[in-house]
Amino acid sequence: MAAPSQIVRAPDWEDRLSTYLDRVAEEPFAWGSHDCALHAASAIKAMTGVDPGEAFRGQYDTRTGSAAALREHGEGTLLKTVTAWLGAPKHPSQAKRGDIVMRDRSTVGVCVGAYSYFVGEEHGQDGLVFIPTSDCSRAFTVPFAAPSSVEGR
Repeated sequence: MAAPSQIVRAPDWEDRLSTYLDRVAEEPFAWGSHDCALHAASAIKAMTGVDPGEAFRGQYDTRTGSAAALREHGEGTLLKTVTAWLGAPKHPSQAKRGDIVMRDRSTVGVCVGAYSYFVGEEHGQDGLVFIPTSDCSRAFTVPFAAPSSVEGR
């Protein structure tokens, strides 16, 4: 599993995130390939090039299997696993575009501002669903690269 220090947004992270979200906008929920945890991991991968969910992909196809994968390949729970990926959570009011948000202890999505994208079904549409970011309980920062220092200044 990638350590938080290895995960850093690429300079063109916004384009990468938009491309990813456009690509999966209508992709239906599927345990083990396009569920909430793998949606968050895929967004992180799109922005950073690091896939924190690599060990989970294709390892399960049910809710029960997801829980077993979190115990075997993660930190036991979704909250602990995302914390291992990105560090300690913050209040959702501090979430910025591209950060990962948690709605409850078993659902994560991607913040795009006042709303966040989660995988699910709404009004007969299966794919990405908008939820107000203010309805989330936690947020996790996907870090930016530290500004490079200029020698001699």
